[in-house]
Amino acid sequence: MLQSFVLLLLAGLTSSAAAQDYPSRQIMLIAPFAAGGSTDLVARVVSEGMRAKLGQPVIVENKPGGTGVIGAREVVRADPDGYTLLLANAGATVIPGAISNSYPIDLNKDLLAIGLTAEFVGVVMAKKDLPVNSMQEFIAYAKANPGKLNFGTSGVGSMVHLSAELLMKETGIKMQHLPYKGGSNSMADLLGGTIDALFVSSPVAVGQAENKNLKMLAVTSRYRLEALPNVPTVEESGVPGFDTTAWLGVMGPAGLPPTIRQKLSAALMEIARDSDTQVKLRKIGFEPIGKDAAAFQEFFRSDVKKWTEFVKERGLKDTQ
Repeated sequence: MLQSFVLLLLAGLTSSAAAQDYPSRQIMLIAPFAAGGSTDLVARVVSEGMRAKLGQPVIVENKPGGTGVIGAREVVRADPDGYTLLLANAGATVIPGAISNSYPIDLNKDLLAIGLTAEFVGVVMAKKDLPVNSMQEFIAYAKANPGKLNFGTSGVGSMVHLSAELLMKETGIKMQHLPYKGGSNSMADLLGGTIDALFVSSPVAVGQAENKNLKMLAVTSRYRLEALPNVPTVEESGVPGFDTTAWLGVMGPAGLPPTIRQKLSAALMEIARDSDTQVKLRKIGFEPIGKDAAAFQEFFRSDVKKWTEFVKERGLKDTQ
């Protein structure tokens, strides 16, 4: 009995010492999507800030596949020592968890929120020859032509798809969904007139800011984007309370020591408040956000509940 007690005490002291010395080596930040995408872009900005704040290399490791499941699951299975972290987003955690009956992660138990760093929004675009010039006109046109308009997104269950579903629910319009596997193909079809409208992420939309061959109608957030100042919000366009965004934040495995979690959270808050970092994020279509571990955890749980209920309500649940 005494020997067991001593061993437990030594293990606790060793763990405490490791937490106090953290970090003492390289940290791996897993981005659960391919290089060049929105998650990867934010991961690289965040990793640069973390390296400066923590004094150790922070390497971004891209682990695409399974709608983010492969990367997220690697973090869940990692030692909870703060050296394997996830640049999580709603599209790799909350949404697939809400849609799939076979999602292998318990979002309320397996992942621990550390710091919310940024978000992107949806942007609603229309083809050049669609006879509308504003979001109000688009909604009116869709109501006058129920089920005749089609719209593209980056896939079933993507945040931009759910934004379109929410718009249809709130306004009563009906449109046909055309899911794409990538943003480039859907943008080409919009420019070619094959599809009537496109719901895309703000990082993609910012790259089309000067394109006169499409119409930017609205952003899905409750604020206008600094990079697209002349594009109104959906709420400004007559849909009260409309607000959808896609968050990105750092998470770790359950069991992460509180000392390490708080140290990481404090560093991420400093990064989010840094003016140079804010400029970098806004330039590529993201809005910096600073929520610490406790606030992010509460937000994450409410997001899981909200989208799980919405997916069920709209009949988007995967029954397989």
